[in-house]
Amino acid sequence: MQKSTKIVLVAVAGLALIGGAAFAQKGWRHGFGGHGPMGFEQMSERYDANKDGKISQEEIDANRTSWLGEFDGDKSGALALAEFQNLWLKARNQQMVREFQQFDRDGNGQVTLDEYKLPLSKFVAEMDRDNDKAVSGEELSPRRHWGKKNHERMGGDEDKDGQDAQ
Repeated sequence: MQKSTKIVLVAVAGLALIGGAAFAQKGWRHGFGGHGPMGFEQMSERYDANKDGKISQEEIDANRTSWLGEFDGDKSGALALAEFQNLWLKARNQQMVREFQQFDRDGNGQVTLDEYKLPLSKFVAEMDRDNDKAVSGEELSPRRHWGKKNHERMGGDEDKDGQDAQ
């Protein structure tokens, strides 16, 4: 297996572990609301203090000030690693609860095996272009999705024979 393929597969596995529930709710193309690890809905939940549908820098700063104060046990104005760990765990606990709720499709307070498997089965079904019931690095390659012409126009990594450079 090529190094680049291994890297892609490791990245996909990491995304699956971190954001499987986001895929379940919004699908591969719209995972995380299209805004990185924390989508706008999640950011609004945490930062939009006045609930006007916007997140201002002042709201972010007020939230950050409040959270730092909550976890700054020695009141030094800074977080040591142990203090930051408690802040991080609180933030991740909120994310974990949201993801649990997304996996729990029927809302009964339990995640069944079928509910747990669903996001990645949808991922494989959507990304498996050659219908072999598996996803390869080639199928996830941006070139695959942009099309060969766009890739070549952007300086693709093909040699003069039209083959991918290894």
